Amino acid sequence: MRRNIVAVALVTVVIGFISARCTGTEKRSIRKSPAVYIEKLDSTPDLTQTDPNGKLPNGGKSHCGPVAVANSLAWLANNGFDNLAPGLANREEAQFEIARLLGTKKYMNTNLKTGTGAGGVLEGVSRYIKDKGYDYRYLGYQGWRRHPRQFSSGAAVPKLRWIKGGLKGDSAVWFNIGWYKYTSSSDEYVRIGGHWVTLAGYGVDQKGNEDPAVVIIHDPAPRAGKRPSHEYVRAELIRSGVLTGQNRGRRDARGYYILADGMHVKRTADFAILDGAVVLKMHKKMVKKGR
Repeated sequence: MRRNIVAVALVTVVIGFISARCTGTEKRSIRKSPAVYIEKLDSTPDLTQTDPNGKLPNGGKSHCGPVAVANSLAWLANNGFDNLAPGLANREEAQFEIARLLGTKKYMNTNLKTGTGAGGVLEGVSRYIKDKGYDYRYLGYQGWRRHPRQFSSGAAVPKLRWIKGGLKGDSAVWFNIGWYKYTSSSDEYVRIGGHWVTLAGYGVDQKGNEDPAVVIIHDPAPRAGKRPSHEYVRAELIRSGVLTGQNRGRRDARGYYILADGMHVKRTADFAILDGAVVLKMHKKMVKKGR
């Protein structure tokens, strides 16, 4: 009995060591990022989730997650990963078809009232990519929202350096934004909802001036406009306060980012806060036979 316990312990240590080593290598790779990155800016789609042409369930009102991800998967499909997009002649129809599929129970299982959680996005992206015959070398999450352990980076506070390092090359980044009401007397940010957007670039403002605090997003919400546009958003570090609301307890707000100037904040909210981010990095490999 004791011998069996020792054997199991040794296997656990070895597996843990290999897993940690691979994760560490990938983390070092992700940290390497240029100060400015705008190469994907004009080639990344910017779909509107409520576009009638999209024919998404419930008019797309809760499909910000699938649409934000579809923007990036469509870019990957146009850059060597053809099988990620359905073979439709109309490019916009193909992009919306990706979003429609992602929102189904098979993938993200998007709720028509509450939308898509971090776990739904991560599991949906993982399944979709593998179903299309590809694999990824990294799919991870930084943030405080509940998510499967296998995708965890171990960081509850999303870091801009990690986020920026995840965008270059055959990759994608998505922001999970929380809508918050603010009470100054108690310095509390109360979460009232959430949203997903696509990261398309970073490092310059709308006038082309270098600014490390600027992230450039494609926002699927109709309040950001019904035509494709780049949203140059300033990320401002929170230095005090508490995040709370939606039965999630209380969390120190220091270190999180408010997405301020340039962000189209929901009308009922005071602030948009970066609750988390997902980074995807693809393997450069052929589609499996038979797919």
